[in-house]
Amino acid sequence: MSADDAWDALNDALAHTTPACEGRVLFTADRLSDDQRALCKSICARCPLFDLCDAYAITAKVESGYWAGHSYSPKGRK
Repeated sequence: MSADDAWDALNDALAHTTPACEGRVLFTADRLSDDQRALCKSICARCPLFDLCDAYAITAKVESGYWAGHSYSPKGRK
């Protein structure tokens, strides 16, 4: 699957489903504490879009934000 295909699938799902992270600035913060990462991970774990989000993050090689239970930065996935 290409990054474009993964984005299209995620975007289509977002048209019908609200992600658990919507409106939470933690998911776009530059730096997170261990407690904040744990909170994000728990929010992601119950999100119905987890698999689509994860597929996009991996195929697009995102470099920032918190996607599908993982923190991304230019240094890589945590």
